[in-house]
Amino acid sequence: MIYPLSMMLLLVMILFVLLFIARMYALYTKKVDLNYYETFQGRESPMYLTKVTNNVNNLFEVPPIFYMAATLVILLNIESESMLVYAWGFVITRYIHSLVHVTINNYLMRGGIFTVSIFFLIALWVEILQKLNA
Repeated sequence: MIYPLSMMLLLVMILFVLLFIARMYALYTKKVDLNYYETFQGRESPMYLTKVTNNVNNLFEVPPIFYMAATLVILLNIESESMLVYAWGFVITRYIHSLVHVTINNYLMRGGIFTVSIFFLIALWVEILQKLNA
């Protein structure tokens, strides 16, 4: 379980780096003013910056539920093969979700991928709860 957890954390770091690059590029090309970052108000930010910002925000919504699940599995030493499949399924779909979000940003595709990731997360939690109640 440590490897899927590590890969999920790596995704967050990758997106933070991408966000930093997008913000610096927006400043360098004068698409936004430095004051924009004080309150995130004023002239509208460029679409590429908004997409990356929104994706980083997404990584602090559902993934913490995965972090808790992975941490419980590790601490309680209840890892199973199916849990690993669910964890990897969640992580892989989140990578794909991020890729779609920051590139083509097709809402229907992104929503479908998000839904699949939620199914993996639910399956992981169901198995955790079953093991805890056994």
